[in-house]
Amino acid sequence: MKASKKAHSGFLFISGSSYRRIPVFRYRKPCRIFLQTLEAYRHKYGLRLYAYAVMPDHYHLLLWLPPDRQLVDFLRDFKSLAGKRILDWLRREELTRLLSRFELNRKPRQERDARYCVLQYNSYVKTIANASMLRQKVNYIHTNPVREGLAATPEAYELSSARAYAGKGLSWVKVDRIELPYD
Repeated sequence: MKASKKAHSGFLFISGSSYRRIPVFRYRKPCRIFLQTLEAYRHKYGLRLYAYAVMPDHYHLLLWLPPDRQLVDFLRDFKSLAGKRILDWLRREELTRLLSRFELNRKPRQERDARYCVLQYNSYVKTIANASMLRQKVNYIHTNPVREGLAATPEAYELSSARAYAGKGLSWVKVDRIELPYD
């Protein structure tokens, strides 16, 4: 389901991608920007982050959003700021070919209209209903880099929370580890 004005709170699995699936997260700096922005919005929105993985062209988040917060607001604010910061980096580094790939096909109607898009507007959002589903999503997120051939083991992939769960070091973002009972 797409993120919408519907009331989404509680445990949520969110998947999103870069515009046109451009593999911007192959570069270390956009990954750092994405995760630093996520950490800032973790505080601002009072959310808990239980698992994440940043892949070359997409990302997965498992989080808990307080009932007094709107998911649509979090996603809009987070993706907007992360995108602006990544665009600033592309300009500073003069990566004009990569920057041009994020240009929108449409002409802006007003001066303030966006000319670029780094993170797709739409996100896949799934409400997590029980502990079994929560466990499945944590496992899915952590094994995604292995399935994609980016790492031999989940904890070997730096851009995920698997290392924190395995006790093999700190995550780039504070992770609220969750201990799940077995059904």
